[in-house]
Amino acid sequence: MTATLNTKAQTGFALRPRHIRHLLRAGVFLSALGLAGIGAATPANLTLAQADALAAQALGAGQPRLAYDLSKGLLQADRRNPRAHYYQALALSQAKAYGAAEKKAALAYWHAKTDEQRFQAANLAAQLSFADDRFTGSQFWLRRAVDHAPDEVARAQTVTAFQNVRARNPLRFDFRFSTTPSDNVNNGANSPLNVIDGVPVVGTLSPSAQALSGFVTTAQAALSYRLSKSETHETRLRGRVNARRVDISDPVPGLSGDDLSSTVLELGLSQYLRGTSKAVTWKFDLDGGRVWYGGDPLYDFARVGATRHQRLGARLQLSFGASFEDQLYESPRGADSTVATGFAGLGVNLTGGGQIGFQVQYRDTDSNGVNRASDQWTGIASYQMGRALGPANLEFSLGISQLDYSSYQVGFIVVPGGRDDTSVFGGVTATFNDWGYMGFVPTLSVTTERSESNISRFDVEETSITLGIRSEF
Repeated sequence: MTATLNTKAQTGFALRPRHIRHLLRAGVFLSALGLAGIGAATPANLTLAQADALAAQALGAGQPRLAYDLSKGLLQADRRNPRAHYYQALALSQAKAYGAAEKKAALAYWHAKTDEQRFQAANLAAQLSFADDRFTGSQFWLRRAVDHAPDEVARAQTVTAFQNVRARNPLRFDFRFSTTPSDNVNNGANSPLNVIDGVPVVGTLSPSAQALSGFVTTAQAALSYRLSKSETHETRLRGRVNARRVDISDPVPGLSGDDLSSTVLELGLSQYLRGTSKAVTWKFDLDGGRVWYGGDPLYDFARVGATRHQRLGARLQLSFGASFEDQLYESPRGADSTVATGFAGLGVNLTGGGQIGFQVQYRDTDSNGVNRASDQWTGIASYQMGRALGPANLEFSLGISQLDYSSYQVGFIVVPGGRDDTSVFGGVTATFNDWGYMGFVPTLSVTTERSESNISRFDVEETSITLGIRSEF
């Protein structure tokens, strides 16, 4: 989007040209209102249609004061007249009073009678906010305009304008929300018995250690501010809050949903750098924060990471990265951990518009705490369809994970060979772009996971359905 404002009365608000020509031929306003040269105008009796036409003509002739005054007369007859508010917004924009003009455009939007008028008013409000260097407000109005676009071409142009404004805006928001009915909100075992391979003793699990059904609600709000930018770099200050709340359908003694709920607060700094060519981008992160679990502080963390993205061709993208995180636990003593992670991923754009992705992840946790030191390998394959199936765009994923603890203890029993878990998981996510509001669209995910372990307490099965909301652009 540019700061240039379209001050012509557009289709939804404009009087037809033949009506204006009729008034011009009649010469009603030339002598009464002095369009050829505003002076001491003599009063004239005008119909509402004539005043409307004259306001549009005055705007085209570069006479914003006249257009504004004529619109005031229209509003005296009807305070909810969207065309009059729209004309006043255009008149104020010609006078470069962008803040006041946006308020008038907002009134035109709220009083509009058709989607076409709403689309034009929202677009005008976005242009006015942009011209006044209020980029966040411009993004808000462009999201409004998307909902009322008359066709796919206009919608695509509005989305492109939104992306251009976002690129200019130093402030960036992101919000995600989801709620998940699940048959295993506590990661509980699928059997009341606790069998350990190589140990002749069979234990029993408390009800709180077995799978419990319920709901998991997650909300994440992220905010970043651009500190500096050039053709080769960008620096952003970031903040994020992630809240996860659990409700158990049938509570058991000793465990409630609050005991399983968590909150993460994170602050960080990101540095984006262009590599030796435009095909290569580096991202460096420095983060710190705190994790609460069960309502109490669990640990503080500090993390540093680096990621590289590279286009290998028109259809191939490669990414890889690593991070190191120190975790300082509140309790018990000696449980502090250092976590090293790494990943590599490959994305392939298909001819029909779909995409295939592959990713391998590794995570190593080093700690003196009991049952904390581990390493984990995970592989994930995904496929995103290139076109919608009915109202939904579908994405499929399938993965496998291997988690190993070199030493593990259950009560006073030292598990021979440590603990080994193997998990297989998969899911499908449907995104309903046609059911969005202001660019936010609903999603529906169905996921399932099955884990097998040499300790039956960690033989886990879970199936969940997640209803979510995300930004389409």
